[in-house]
Amino acid sequence: MLRVNAQPALLEVLEAMPDGVVIVDQHGRIVLVNREVERMLAYSRGELLGQTVEMLLPVEMQEAHVGHRVAFVADPHRRAMGEGLSLLARRSDGSTFAVEISLAPANVSGDDVVIAIVRDVTAKRQVETELAEARQRVLLAEDHERIGRDLHDTVIQRLFATGLTLQGLLATVPEAAKAKLERVIDDQDDAIRELRTAIFGLSEKRQVGKTLRTVVSGVVDESQRVLGFRPNLHLDGVLDIVDAGVMTEVVATLREALTNVARHAVAHHVDVSLVHDGPSLCLTVSDDGQGIPTSHRLGSGLLNMQDRAERLGGTCTITSVDGRGTSVRWEVPLAD
Repeated sequence: MLRVNAQPALLEVLEAMPDGVVIVDQHGRIVLVNREVERMLAYSRGELLGQTVEMLLPVEMQEAHVGHRVAFVADPHRRAMGEGLSLLARRSDGSTFAVEISLAPANVSGDDVVIAIVRDVTAKRQVETELAEARQRVLLAEDHERIGRDLHDTVIQRLFATGLTLQGLLATVPEAAKAKLERVIDDQDDAIRELRTAIFGLSEKRQVGKTLRTVVSGVVDESQRVLGFRPNLHLDGVLDIVDAGVMTEVVATLREALTNVARHAVAHHVDVSLVHDGPSLCLTVSDDGQGIPTSHRLGSGLLNMQDRAERLGGTCTITSVDGRGTSVRWEVPLAD
């Protein structure tokens, strides 16, 4: 048995250490522990001394550890803390927690012993898990962004070009075929709308933490690729307090309106205004394009914008004059 009484200086050093210290003899019996071990494992010193070190391990690991211990005694060597091992220690109540353990053979007062430094790494493991999950979320968001960008820059642009070609053919086809061609164009509009909805869904996660002001500015910047110019943007009022549900509808409506301008208006100038004035939020998109013919029914895109407003208790008004442009005014109430 280690003659601990002959080593008062050693005991003072061990008691001051922030990590747990367990010293065992060649037979695996615990001969000394410091107060940190008592705190971590909820054992008293008297309960530990003289017991085999396996009592500090989960029950299912105890038998295998005896073999590891015997092998270590036969070939003693230093083992650094945290060598990639996933280790557990067992408290007096049977609960377990993650630890890192370093081992070092030593000779104290003529006795060969093994000194084990035990460190509770529960918090460290939790941080590592959270970091791994965060990295996975970043990779997923980057993948979503890439897919959304590819869909927007390739598939939707081709559909836009095809739609414009079909619209140009309307004036040249027989009247009997014109209605069928218009239905094809409407179906294509619906396909583009569904694609844009999917892209918006992919990008929603990237918008977490962003304000309405920031997101709307980004949508206006993106529209330059399909319009050929950047719309004028006017923002007014306190926009940073708009909740996520309203923000989703505002952004979807703005995308719909700008897409309609690109598809149908043949415009050279677009004004976008978003104003939070008192109890309401008002989005206005105006262009100087060819307008909506009085004989033309409202497309599903414009009807979607009206539905979005009505779901929030608001209104959507479309004003258009042939040859003089179109204005969409979308207004919803905001809760206090």
